[in-house]
Amino acid sequence: MADYTTVARPYARAVYQQATETSTLDDWSDALALMSAVTGDAAMVALLDNPQMSSEQKAELMLKVVSDKLNAQQQNLVKLMAENGRLKALPEVAEQFEIFRADAEGKIDAEVVSAFPLSSEQEESITNTLKAKLGREVTINTSIDESLIGGVIIKAGDTIIDGSMKSQLESLALTLGR
Repeated sequence: MADYTTVARPYARAVYQQATETSTLDDWSDALALMSAVTGDAAMVALLDNPQMSSEQKAELMLKVVSDKLNAQQQNLVKLMAENGRLKALPEVAEQFEIFRADAEGKIDAEVVSAFPLSSEQEESITNTLKAKLGREVTINTSIDESLIGGVIIKAGDTIIDGSMKSQLESLALTLGR
């Protein structure tokens, strides 16, 4: 899947600004999640990739699926993104919107990948450390990757902390290889 981060950011910023000004953050979150789910569907992706369909037809197709759940501004977003050939960027727009929202609310999600399952005490310790370091409320999502051998990799926004044994061994191998 292509990376739509750069394309999505201006749309997400504009939508976030509109939602903030109109106090409709929850409505936009729900609408963007719906649009994201629809554009992420395999059948819809195939249709959006069809070069024989015009941008207007793609917008009409999207709106047939979701229009009864979208207000006029949200429908206009679909039309605008279709016109610019950006409908497939909607999942990233939704993600960027939620990042703007969480940032404004002083919250951040952190991904913690560890070699072994973390105890609740370890999760709490990581959460508290990140909260102190980042100055925000932190919600962590954990996953396991046994290839790390030991330690953890933490990703929170633009911050990445790689404390895995795998990384340390690779660094040692590079140092010894000189």
